[in-house]
Amino acid sequence: MASRAEQKARTRNALINSWLRIIGGGANFASVSLREVAKTAGVVPTSFYRHFGDMDELGLAVIDQLGLDLRRMMRGSFETDESLDDVIHHSVDAYQQYVLDNADLVLFVDQARTGGAASLRAAIGDELEFFSTRIAGALREVVPGLKPADRDTVAQLILAALLNNTTTLLALPSNSDTRRDELKDELVRKMQVIMLGAVQLSATKPPVRKRATRARGSAK
Repeated sequence: MASRAEQKARTRNALINSWLRIIGGGANFASVSLREVAKTAGVVPTSFYRHFGDMDELGLAVIDQLGLDLRRMMRGSFETDESLDDVIHHSVDAYQQYVLDNADLVLFVDQARTGGAASLRAAIGDELEFFSTRIAGALREVVPGLKPADRDTVAQLILAALLNNTTTLLALPSNSDTRRDELKDELVRKMQVIMLGAVQLSATKPPVRKRATRARGSAK
């Protein structure tokens, strides 16, 4: 017999997974009702309120899960004993596979990032900012000579490329294997260009500013 805590956790997960399945089926998250989620999960609507105060709270729980997943993905993504090209390929493979394996969750976040309630947009913004900060931290090992401000800029460029790839990837039909491979190659190329710029930037010394000299014979 499952304990009360185990049963509660199962019901909570069932509600989350049901909501994500509905979104994955083509519904916009903002149009999904509490009753529809409860019915799909096989529970009565009143049971929903034992786990979430409202639909936005359910959305925040999903965003928390995405944050945990991104943290796990970052661990070991940047190995300093690998070549930079290998790091790029492995990171792109891991990221794109995560999107494909968790398409419903990522689709919700992609929708809510621009069209969700203020609380959802803020939570997603916080997670993406943290992700960007972790990328910047990893760049300290991969491109040691990069200044902190430049690391932040490069991390933001990487994040922008990932988000753009995600939106396009999610819009593909399920039978688009060739196009998915093309998107992966395109993302790898973008990362290579970004990282090439980072390496060049790390090797560039700031120009020495010469002190202006007063022209001979000028007024004092």
